[in-house]
Amino acid sequence: GWSGERRRHVVTFFRVLLVLLAVVQTTAFQGVKLKKKEHRNAYATMMYMGTPRDYEFYVATRVLIRSLVNLQVDADLIVIASLDVPLRWVRALEEEDGAKVVRVENLNNPYKGQENFDKRFKLTLNKLYAWSLVDYDRVVMLDADNLFLQKTDELFQCGQFCAVFINPCIFHTGLFVLQPSREVFKDMVHQLETGKENPDGADQGFIGAYFPDLLDQPMFHPPLNGSNLDGQ
Repeated sequence: GWSGERRRHVVTFFRVLLVLLAVVQTTAFQGVKLKKKEHRNAYATMMYMGTPRDYEFYVATRVLIRSLVNLQVDADLIVIASLDVPLRWVRALEEEDGAKVVRVENLNNPYKGQENFDKRFKLTLNKLYAWSLVDYDRVVMLDADNLFLQKTDELFQCGQFCAVFINPCIFHTGLFVLQPSREVFKDMVHQLETGKENPDGADQGFIGAYFPDLLDQPMFHPPLNGSNLDGQ
């Protein structure tokens, strides 16, 4: 049989192994820890998996983030990423690109059974998580195909919600500005659960229906410091 000393070494080895396994599992579950908030406002985009072009969207997201970094914008850079986004992508976004990654569960899309539904947009409702970023005064929410050539920080002077209209009836949700709010986010999720009407089953239709009177609302609050809005 084994000596008492050898038996103790084996027991110690397995205890250390169990601790290491627990650490690995915990790290994989929690993902990458968020960096500390540094600014009052944020630019944000989202990533999720399950499209035919997941890698292309990942590259586009990195290009978007880098374009904002190069302009030295006065804002945090947020990526709202579903839990199944690979951890190596998360690390690259945080450690190489300077983004802060927020890991989220995919929101259920109750419209996926609609006759006109395009399955490419099944997870675009994750965009609603932008309203949950309550550490920030304002968030500019972006699709990954945006590219910035100049600073647009004056957008943070928008009101509670600002967007550009494609026509008098529909505004574009590829770039909009919002004031984060737990109450608004909870209400949006509730309306998803109760099946609020949504013409396209995606973020465009839902957000458009949620803010039906936007065309008549003022976009900007006059700056308190008397500065001018000089964006284009």
